[in-house]
Amino acid sequence: MSLISTVKEMLVPDTERGVQYECVECGERFEKARKRCPECGEREIMEVEGFDMRPDT
Repeated sequence: MSLISTVKEMLVPDTERGVQYECVECGERFEKARKRCPECGEREIMEVEGFDMRPDT
């Protein structure tokens, strides 16, 4: 296991929900980023909930 993986596992337990994505139009939620909502086809998707290990840019 790499050092980064070890640190991430220590900081974010398996119980952490993680980042979810939500369609602005219909409210459908999914776990992976998409270009379009699978339910209504809307292009505006936003990140909601969870903890993200990516650095702010």
